[in-house]
Amino acid sequence: MLKHILRNFLKDRALLIVFYLVNMACIITFFHLSEPANTEFIYPLSIGLFLLTIYLLIDWLRYYQVNQAILLKLKNQFAELEPHTEEQKAFQQLLTNITRENSSKYNEMQEQNKERFYFLSHWMHYLKTPVSVIELIIGKEEKTKETAEVFEKIQIENNRLHSSIEQALTMIRMEGFENDLEVKSVDLLPSLRKVINGRKRECIYQSIFPAIEFEGNDAYVVTDSKWNEVLLDQIIANAIKYSSLKDGSKKLVFRINKGEKYTTLSITDEGAGIPPHDLESVFQPFFTGENGRNFSNSTGIGLYLCRKIAEKLGQTINIQSNLNEGTTVTVSWLTGKESLAK
Repeated sequence: MLKHILRNFLKDRALLIVFYLVNMACIITFFHLSEPANTEFIYPLSIGLFLLTIYLLIDWLRYYQVNQAILLKLKNQFAELEPHTEEQKAFQQLLTNITRENSSKYNEMQEQNKERFYFLSHWMHYLKTPVSVIELIIGKEEKTKETAEVFEKIQIENNRLHSSIEQALTMIRMEGFENDLEVKSVDLLPSLRKVINGRKRECIYQSIFPAIEFEGNDAYVVTDSKWNEVLLDQIIANAIKYSSLKDGSKKLVFRINKGEKYTTLSITDEGAGIPPHDLESVFQPFFTGENGRNFSNSTGIGLYLCRKIAEKLGQTINIQSNLNEGTTVTVSWLTGKESLAK
């Protein structure tokens, strides 16, 4: 940092130093031409250089303090800016005005966003009411052979609507993620079974058979139980959605690999798969790719939410896929301990 500031200082003062030296040379030459007998030039040159050095040292001390503070601020480090020259004071005043103006605009935008999220959140919660009413109507209505299939289709579409609303609410809640977080040791198996059971009706309707492959009795991981279930639910919802593009019975396999440091879960479906050129973009928001043209319900939000949740929880998520063969999504957690869960 010192070398950088010194180099800039010399660049800024180069013109002054050149003019000063030229001025000294002109004065010494003038007196030498006026009195040819006087050949002394070392003494006045030494005095001039001495005075120039004193000036540059004083100027350097004022220059260094301010520019050091500026460099630290550019690196997002705390530094107190104390201007010495009128130019530096004007710069500080300009910086203060810009900061105050930007802070005011930022606070205004924050308030506007809070208001939008408030109304959007209430609107989404309001939409849950008719979804619940439809669920009750389907449950109470008597079903005959003729109407059973129709009610089943309505139930599936109602579940999709409910999932979309929950997805939107999840995006809203992500704004306050840190305020709704409790990281601890969680047994992955009960959470996984809970999420699978929540999608049981869809699995049956789409002829998908989920199976957990794990020989142990528990698989503790370090995570937040609620957000981790949201992540798993999004992955399973995607697996069911894109498996519906293929006819016949399909498997949905959950493989748990418990290690000393990390525990991984691989979720493998037998769905449509993802084209190689789309794999790099599947975690981008609203990206649907080639499958989005074949499946109208694709939103491009599910995997984006999974990546965001995984990043905030300190987990990793990867995806591998073969077109027309299926997709494997792998999530990795730090291995937890049973004692930490109590």
